[in-house]
Amino acid sequence: MAVVIDRVMNMVRDEIVRNPEITSPELFEKAKKLDRGIRALSPRQFNATYPLQVRRSIAPRRPRVRRAARKGSASGREHVRGVLLEFARTVAGAEDPGELVDVIGNLDVWIERIADGK
Repeated sequence: MAVVIDRVMNMVRDEIVRNPEITSPELFEKAKKLDRGIRALSPRQFNATYPLQVRRSIAPRRPRVRRAARKGSASGREHVRGVLLEFARTVAGAEDPGELVDVIGNLDVWIERIADGK
């Protein structure tokens, strides 16, 4: 991992706050003048070590998905799975072709059970 030079990091932070549109090559040139050790870095290494880290730290936080929402969708999946398994058992239990047609003909009832959550 690259050694972070505090003077360079502070300069990059100040420049980005002052001018958010500043490019990484422009910052790289300023950093080379500030500290000779920066010259050993490739432009990609410099960007990853300094501007990228600053931009990430000042970017607005994205909202995180809450676990409760995941549990809700999991219980929804369980409900749908249960209704579909019950439908499959009813189809498999049909004793003659007429009964099978009746079960499949009532598909809307099964869809309503899935949609209503009942």
